[in-house]
Amino acid sequence: MQSFRFSWHYVSHTPPGRPFDFEGAVTPRTDERFDGAVDAYCEGRYIGRCEFSSIDAHDASEAAAQVRKRIERRIEDRVAQESASSH
Repeated sequence: MQSFRFSWHYVSHTPPGRPFDFEGAVTPRTDERFDGAVDAYCEGRYIGRCEFSSIDAHDASEAAAQVRKRIERRIEDRVAQESASSH
């Protein structure tokens, strides 16, 4: 069984909870998993890139939702780290 891979490169100071949009592809594989790469934008500004593989999902929209949740968690972690180090 292949393991899920998720890589998020975050370039912005976008606070958690801000809505963001994806541009990119969530590609189905023959084994009912999804691969892809998306760029995330918040209010038209580029905030980062996500590459992933082996997401287990029923369809592309579910796979995208999983990616979104992981990105939101990474943004929250990053903002928390930055605020902790600045105090």
